[in-house]
Amino acid sequence: MKTIAIHADLKRKKAQSTVQKLTSYLGNRKIRILVNEISKQTDLVIALGGDGTILKAARQASGLNLSVLGVNLGGLGFLAGLSLSDLYPILNLILENKFAIAERMLLRSEVLRKGKSIGKFLALNDVVVKNGVAARVIRLRLEVNNEYVATYVADGLIVSTPTGSTAYSLAASGPIVHPDLSLIILSPICPHTLALRPLIISPDDRVKIWVESDHEEVILTMDGQEKIPLELGDLVQVRKAKERLKLIIPEKKSYYQLLRTKLKWGGR
Repeated sequence: MKTIAIHADLKRKKAQSTVQKLTSYLGNRKIRILVNEISKQTDLVIALGGDGTILKAARQASGLNLSVLGVNLGGLGFLAGLSLSDLYPILNLILENKFAIAERMLLRSEVLRKGKSIGKFLALNDVVVKNGVAARVIRLRLEVNNEYVATYVADGLIVSTPTGSTAYSLAASGPIVHPDLSLIILSPICPHTLALRPLIISPDDRVKIWVESDHEEVILTMDGQEKIPLELGDLVQVRKAKERLKLIIPEKKSYYQLLRTKLKWGGR
């Protein structure tokens, strides 16, 4: 490897010190370092922080078909599964090409306004249409493969990947799905009828969400980080992306062990 990009929130002291140590460690091995920057010459991306840092790095790295190593500096850390104490032993193995990669599904979304595209986005966890600052319900018409499914009167609708099933979708009572699977989860946020439940559909299905609310404060968010305001009549199209995240797995860890640890299953 000749170039490694380090992605970190440099406002955090722990991230600052880790970046400094990593820069020195890799520099001694004549490896070029990029901090919070990814180029076409990058061979590997190291994301330091929590899942939010990984999500941001993942969207950039996936577009360039780069592998990502997530290092957890605190927090829940479903994606950033590597602890800081294990970083350098694992990094040595990676530099020797001794590592495995898990590919994760992403979502591609597009917003159409009066028939014209106003934005295209990638998401690893979820694409969400929801109310904004105002605590008002919104009306959303859902179609799958051009077939009408339902009209949601709710706080919003989450379109999630299996990776994102333990994020916003889980908080909205969506199912936990193994990240190796390929499917799409539709989870309503606080629907005004108990009959509207989470729905699992094929990864090849095309999702269309029409905004039928005429008041302000309807937004589209990607992984809870990127957002765009929506208007009455806007169409949000979501499908499985061609890109996939290459997430470095330093060792074979049980997903169920991860769930027990992170969600504290079996505790009292």
